[in-house]
Amino acid sequence: MKRSSYLFAGACVALTLSGCMGYRLSGTHPAGIERVTVSPIINRTGEPAMELQMTHALRDRIQFDGRIKLADRPDLADGIIEVTLTQYDLVPCAYSDEKRTTPRLYRMRITAHAELKRAETDQVIARSETYGEATFPFQSDLTSAKRDALPDAVAELATYMVDDLLEQW
Repeated sequence: MKRSSYLFAGACVALTLSGCMGYRLSGTHPAGIERVTVSPIINRTGEPAMELQMTHALRDRIQFDGRIKLADRPDLADGIIEVTLTQYDLVPCAYSDEKRTTPRLYRMRITAHAELKRAETDQVIARSETYGEATFPFQSDLTSAKRDALPDAVAELATYMVDDLLEQW
């Protein structure tokens, strides 16, 4: 009796674990792409100087993600990521008064289009059309407040973008 219960329990464990075969705790990446480079980012929004922040955020996210490595030069890369910033919106979302004349909280949204291409053939492997947001309070001037919120918005955008480009379902 004892032996048959051990055999039954062992068979149940074996069947359960066989259902997990092929499962990986780390994410996947496109076949043949081990190293990527980031092309200079194109800014088609009316907001100046976002490209550098986006480049840093995208490179940081790729390194943090760890599924692929960054190549410093295009000739060392298997893939190229091309990004175009397409839209920049700044919308008041909370006000200091009942008449809604003095904004105290803003939402910044940056929308971008990205493509992951094979370096040798220029074939598009994956596309991403996504956005990143940041909410920030109005400070002494709006320019400083926007500058302080920009890293959060581009970091969120880079996170969604890298996931879109690398996840292979």
